[in-house]
Amino acid sequence: MIKTIIADDETHARQRLRELLDRFGIFEIIAEASDGNEALQQIITHRVDVAFLDINMPGIPVFQTVSSLQHPPLIVFQTAYSEHAAEAFEIDALDYLLKPVRYERLEKTVEKIKSRLFTSESTVRQPGHIVKQSDHITITIQGKTRVIQSSEIIRISLDEHFCYVYTNSEKLISDKYLNYYEERLNSSVFFRTSRNDIINLNYVAFINKELQNAYTIRMKNGMTIELSRRRAQELRKLIDF
Repeated sequence: MIKTIIADDETHARQRLRELLDRFGIFEIIAEASDGNEALQQIITHRVDVAFLDINMPGIPVFQTVSSLQHPPLIVFQTAYSEHAAEAFEIDALDYLLKPVRYERLEKTVEKIKSRLFTSESTVRQPGHIVKQSDHITITIQGKTRVIQSSEIIRISLDEHFCYVYTNSEKLISDKYLNYYEERLNSSVFFRTSRNDIINLNYVAFINKELQNAYTIRMKNGMTIELSRRRAQELRKLIDF
C-alpha cells in the first residue's frame, strides 16, 4: 500500500479526494491535515510516500512546507487556481490538480505515482533494493526486443501516456517506466532532471540560468530540458556550473 496524506482546509475536499483514492485500492490514507503546520508535522511523523496538498491552506505556506523537508514524499498539489503551476514545478512537484478533482484526471496522476514508486506494475521497490547497472537497455516493439547501447541514448522522457527513448537518429516508444531506466543506467552519466526526464550528460551542450534560479539545459542535438533549482543542486555534484 502507498502511504498517503491528504491536506486541505476544506473538509468536503478531503473527503472527496479520499473517496476517489479509495477506488484505486492501493492507497493507505495515513493522516489528514487542515493547514500547513499540521501537514508538515504529519509528513515528518508518518514518513509518507505521497502527499496531496491544497495550495491555499492557512498556516505555513505550502511551498515553504515542502521546501523545508529534507526528504520530501511525492508531492501532488491541488487547487482551484492555475496560476501556481510554475511555482509547483520549481519544487519538483509530481503533479498539479485543479479542483474539483475528476476521477479521469486523477487516474493520470496515479499512473505517475506508480511509475515513480514501482519498478514494474506489480512490484513495489523495497528499501535497499539494488538493481545491477547496465551498458544497454531493451525496448520491446511489436513483439520484438531491441537492444540499445546506453552510449547512444540522449534522453528518456515521460509524458502522460508513454515513455520515449531518444537517440541521435530515432525516437522510440518504450514499454517500461522511467524509473526502470533510472535504476539500470549509470548514475554518473545519466541524470534525472525532473519527474519526466532523464538525460545523458555526455550530450549536454549548454546549461543556461533562467529566472528565479531555474535552468534550461540544451543538448547537443538541439533539445532543451527545464531544470528546477532543486535538481540543479544535485546536478552540480556531477557537473561544475
